Formats: sequence, structure tokens, C-alpha cells
Amino acid sequence: MDTSTYRMVVTSGLDHLGSCAVADERLRGWLGEAGYDTGAAADGPGRVRLAPGAWLDADAEADRTGAYTRWRLRESGPEGLRQTTLLVRARPGAATPRVCLTAEQLPAAPGARPGWSEAPTLVGPLLAGLAARDGRVAVTAGPRPLGPADLDRLLAELRDPERRLPIVLLATAPPAAEALTRHLPGLAVCYLLTPEARAAVNQALAHHQVPSGGARSYLPGVEPDQAADGFRHPAMPRPGLGEDLERVGRLLARLPRRLAARAPLPAELATVPALHGRPQPPAVASRAELERLREENALLNGLLEEAGHEESARRGEIGELRQELRAQEEHAFELSVELAEQAEELRRTSAQLRDLRRGPADPHQADPHQARPAPCAHPAPYADPAPHPAHGNPGGFAALLERIAELSELRFTGSRRITVELDAQVLGPHWAATAWDALLALQDYARARREGAPVRDFLHWCRETPAGGHRFPPGKVVRDESPQTAGRRSWRRQRTFPVPVAVDPSGAAFMGAHLRIGAGNSKAPRLHFLDDSPHGGRIYLGYLGPHLANTLSAGI
Repeated sequence: MDTSTYRMVVTSGLDHLGSCAVADERLRGWLGEAGYDTGAAADGPGRVRLAPGAWLDADAEADRTGAYTRWRLRESGPEGLRQTTLLVRARPGAATPRVCLTAEQLPAAPGARPGWSEAPTLVGPLLAGLAARDGRVAVTAGPRPLGPADLDRLLAELRDPERRLPIVLLATAPPAAEALTRHLPGLAVCYLLTPEARAAVNQALAHHQVPSGGARSYLPGVEPDQAADGFRHPAMPRPGLGEDLERVGRLLARLPRRLAARAPLPAELATVPALHGRPQPPAVASRAELERLREENALLNGLLEEAGHEESARRGEIGELRQELRAQEEHAFELSVELAEQAEELRRTSAQLRDLRRGPADPHQADPHQARPAPCAHPAPYADPAPHPAHGNPGGFAALLERIAELSELRFTGSRRITVELDAQVLGPHWAATAWDALLALQDYARARREGAPVRDFLHWCRETPAGGHRFPPGKVVRDESPQTAGRRSWRRQRTFPVPVAVDPSGAAFMGAHLRIGAGNSKAPRLHFLDDSPHGGRIYLGYLGPHLANTLSAGI
């Protein structure tokens, strides 16, 4: 579902006072271009009337939680109330302030759908004056050229854990790039690649290439080495001859716009109280009591009307979100049923294939006329495998935890409560079956290591699984966390789990290696483990639960 709201959140390159001064200057210039009397916009908090149906509210606050300055322009028209809000919010310590610009069209009638809000023309001057940034990335209103010499900087920006905005790489002619990015100011960082830069980018990002004549949007949390990660970052092919670039540009802006409007606000912005317009104190204190009461009554009626607009808009948003949620839940349920059926069929086929690879239990029963199979490139590490646990799916995570005892090479040290809570999810049974497949593969791998098989690690095992061994998809195996995730103290602490003191004297160890049990980055589970089999030990399962915090969950 498209969102009608425009929202920009960036970090200023100036301090709080400097940011407020630039914001005030750019706002007055923008109001003047719109034909409003900027002289009426007096300094200080309160409400002033700029023109019939146009009001400017301002407020500011400084307390223990920080300081903020805010302006809100409300313009009434036949189509409803257009509201533009500019907020500069200080952050703790030496961090530069956040700046948020929101534009929305509140409907004229209750229940009406809000109108589409274009990016205000204020965006460009504001970004330039603030030297705006998103993490380490400079944010500008239009696309910037990028050559081969900028490749290292681009790769660092793509991996930046502080980045919230998408990065859009375009491989088009400059006029087309300007048209395609017209709706993206403040919503994305855009680069126009030279042909040489595109070749260098596609070589460095083999799984995330930019199509010739097209564009690609890179969301926060890019994993260049993961082929499956390429599906997260949508590519747009070259527009057709004569195709309306305005329409294509709106399509390109759809995802960044939705992410900007739906992503949770940074904590310092979310704690700013609601703005309630109040008139500025009159210059002359002596007024008739009746006139004062009339003004207060008009003010209260205006506030009541504002509240009605706000309530109508929020009710509409809630209704649309509920419809979208219901459709997604129904779609997820249908997919879960289809996925469970296909996964069960795949497991049956895999079990039959393993049995065929093992061959007859008694070699004398083999057909003497049957051709001898070609020798395996990676011979089975154990000629007489130990009996495998029952192949049947556990049916859920509670049952899975009970059956881990069947796997002698594995030891679960994590939180049983977190794991069992996955049973409440729609895809819980499928995830449990996938996790059981992963445990069977880990069990076979660890036993092979103990018996001296030439296997480097679990990923090597999955890529070259010997005959009769359980296999797990190599694309779901991650040897370690990215430097951005492992280097952040809070995220590293989340991934540190109990182990025996014989393994680590502290009784806990960082477990960056993990398996993707489900797709996605919200509730989709991950299995974090520590492989001590190279030292003759077991594999310790420290965590089986929802995806832990990383660059994706922190970014959008």
C-alpha cells in the first residue's frame, strides 16, 4: 500500500543552535516564495496568521531530555488541510541534532482518503544548508556523479550500520536520472554512475548488480557476499522507449517513501510532545474582556477542527494498516501451508536419496551385474554410520528441544523460553522442521570431525556433503557476523551465550556463526552456535529464537 505522507529524517552537520538558525532562515525563504508575509512570522513560540486559511505554529523546549524547535504550517483548502512540520531535535552528548520534515494532506471529510503529499520544495535548500547526513553518507536533493575512484567510499556507505536511507544507484543518462529521482529528495541518497563506475560496482557487488540503463535501491544492511541478499534490494530495468519517466520515478520512490513513513522514528524524535497551536501574546495588553473571550472561543473552535482533521487522518491510516495486515496474514498463512507441503516432500526425497547413496546394507545382496558407481569425490567419512535419530519432524520447538538429547554431538545452552515462543508464529511448525534438519546436519558434521574426516567447517560440509550425510543449504550458513554487527558492543553482547568453562573460562562465548532457519529479519529465527569440534568438543547451541538486532532492524 502506498503512503500519502512524506517524511524526511536526517542528521544535521551543524550544532543545535546553528541547525535551528538555518532551519528558520530556509523556512522563511520558502514561505516567501509561496507568497506569504514572512514578517508576520514573528520570533518565538505561538501561532500567527500568515493569510486567510494559513497558520504558522511554532514551539521550542529545553529540558533534561534535550532541546527541540518546531514549526508547523497549516493551509486549508477545498481538498482538506495540508500540514508541513519541521522539527530540529538535539541529541545527547556531542551528537549533532536530528532534523525531521513531514508533509501530509489531511482529508476534508471524515473517512476520506488522504491526498498525496509531494516533497516540499523546502527540502533542497534545507539539506544544503544543514550539510545533512545519514550516518556517514551525505544527503543531497539530487543525484551526485560517482566514478570508479569513489568505489571504496560507496562500499563503506552501503555497509554503514548507522544508515537509515536507501542508496539508489542509477546507470542512466543525466537527464533521465534527474527525472527518475524527482520524488526522492530526502528519502534516499542517489548516485549517477559513469559506465566505468557501473562496471566496477557490478564486479564488487556480483549479487547486487546495477542493470544497464536502470537503477537499483540498496536498503540498509547490505550483505555483498550473500546471493540471497540480492532479493532484498530491488532493481529497476531500463525504462522503455517513450515510457513516462514521471510514472517510473514514482514507482522508484514508492519503497523509499513507504519505508520513511512507516519506519519507527528515532527515540529522540518519538519523545517530542504533540504541538497544540496557541496565538502569540497580544502586543497590547488592554483589551475588552468580550473581545478576549471571542478570540479564545475562536481559538478553541480552531483547535477542535484541527483535532477532527487529525483524528480522521489517523483513523484512515489505522483502517488501511489493518486491511494490509489482514491481507498479509492471509497471504502468510497460504504460503505457510504451501511451504510446509513442499518442505515435507523435499524431506522425503532427501531421505530416499540418502538411502540410495548408502547402498544395500549387505554388500553380498548387490546385483553383481550392476555397474559399480563412480568413486565419490568426497568419500563418506564413516563407513558404518551410527544410527541416525528418527527422521520424523518434531512438530514444534518444544518437541525439538526434548529431542536434542538424541544428538550426542550437540548441546543446547540457550533460553528454552525464547525458543518455545516460536511455536506461536504462523510458520512455527515449518521453522521447527527446518531447525531439526539443521541439527541433523550439525550432528553428522561433528561426528565426522570427531572421526577424522577432512572437513574444514560446517559450511564446507554443507557444500560437499558426503554420501549418507544430512545436508543443510549452504546459502543459509553464515560463518560469522559482519564487522558492523560484531563490532557494536550491545549487539555483540546479544550474541554472547553460555558455554562450559572448559570451553571459555568466563562461561560465555561470542557466537557469530549462525544458520538462517527462516527468511526475513523480524521473527524469522536464527540458530547461533559455537563449533568446538576442531578441539574434540561438541557444538554448543547458544540461541534458537527470533532474529537478533542488526543493521536492518536498527535501520528501518
